[in-house]
Amino acid sequence: MSTTTNEANKALKPYAGDDERYTLLNGAVVRARQEHDALEEELADLYAQVCTVRKDEDIIHLNAHVRILNERVKHFMTEWSAHIAWEKTELFPYAVWYLETEPDLFTLMEQDYGLAERFIGSFLNTLEQSVLPISPEEAKALASYLLQAYAFLKNRLNEEEEIIETLEDHSNVYSY
Repeated sequence: MSTTTNEANKALKPYAGDDERYTLLNGAVVRARQEHDALEEELADLYAQVCTVRKDEDIIHLNAHVRILNERVKHFMTEWSAHIAWEKTELFPYAVWYLETEPDLFTLMEQDYGLAERFIGSFLNTLEQSVLPISPEEAKALASYLLQAYAFLKNRLNEEEEIIETLEDHSNVYSY
């Protein structure tokens, strides 16, 4: 490591206990990247399934696609909720510490998630109360809830991506 890098490291790490924090931050960034990529892929699959439901006019196929979509949405929400809980307790506190920013930075992201969760809840509740078989018109209405949720979740993932990239860029500059 160069002298300049050592000086930068000393400036960033004023306390001996910070070494552990940097190690934990690095682990959190790696985990965030892995989870983010998996959630991004799962969200893209959901979007594709929503588009299939919106286009299908055959009642039998349509209802089979809606059942598949329902299961995928539930699975996604389980994964997403676990990710969000982990972010709140581990990633975001380290990001606030490392980037020396205010915790309010993540408030808008939480609001996006809250709105997405409401749209997904509306999808699930409406589907649960629907009379089967679901008509193409009803399926399109159900899908519209998920398209709204998709927009908020996609925005949230883009914001997370920016945070992950910032943390990776900073940690690479200082060899963490």
